[in-house]
Amino acid sequence: WQPAPGALSPSRGQTALAGGPVGVGKTFVIKAFRKEAGLPGVVLKNFRSKWVGSTESNLERVLKIIRAMSPIALVIDEGDRSFGNGGEGGETDGGTSSRVIARIKDFMSDPENRGHVLTILMTNRPDKLDVDIKRPGRLDRKIPFFYADTAEDRLRIVRVILKRNGAALPSDADAALNAALEDLDGYSNADLEAIALLALDIARNESQTLALPHLQQAIADFIPPQHVDTIQLMELLAVQESSRRSLLPERFAKLVPAEVSELIGELKRRVR
Repeated sequence: WQPAPGALSPSRGQTALAGGPVGVGKTFVIKAFRKEAGLPGVVLKNFRSKWVGSTESNLERVLKIIRAMSPIALVIDEGDRSFGNGGEGGETDGGTSSRVIARIKDFMSDPENRGHVLTILMTNRPDKLDVDIKRPGRLDRKIPFFYADTAEDRLRIVRVILKRNGAALPSDADAALNAALEDLDGYSNADLEAIALLALDIARNESQTLALPHLQQAIADFIPPQHVDTIQLMELLAVQESSRRSLLPERFAKLVPAEVSELIGELKRRVR
């Protein structure tokens, strides 16, 4: 599965939320999108200072530089940590966090930035974001990301990872590899990368060229993280926040909001 065409449009300079479970490849896809669109990017990181007033001053400098570099993409990773419940620090920092978050919100919704700054906020827990930041005008597009649904999709991911590492499998191995990947439902892109790298290590340790048996051995040997409920919760939160039903894979597209909310409530009780 991948976002539908038009899910992001650099020419409009809007804002977007990229949501989905850990290891799904949000960062990778956003980087690929920026490269294809020809957009330079700035990742908002630590600009805070221990001196009173310096944090706000640092932020203003950052925002002025971003405007001067436009057209540009401003990427905010782990947005729930920055914007959740007023951000980190609360009232213990003299209100600095609240002022900083308010300023970034204003920047995101500033009509003068349209067509100039594309702000992309990434998170796997959109439920922890402040409600005010999720409204249209601050986050215009909410794009959900999900793990590969089919063996064919997993095979494409594995082949890309192998190619990136200078290796490949013969095309006639597809049928056998599809069968091996069929049972990997719920495996993240990061898990598939770990399997591919493990297969390369196995082949290297045997002083052999990568072959199908190495991947089959890696699949049998690899143990994925056991956080099924947490992953399902993150997936459903991405469904709940999606701004368009057409962005959802078939298994989620027919769920009504009440069903999604009920499932999320049950999963939250189980992961506590």
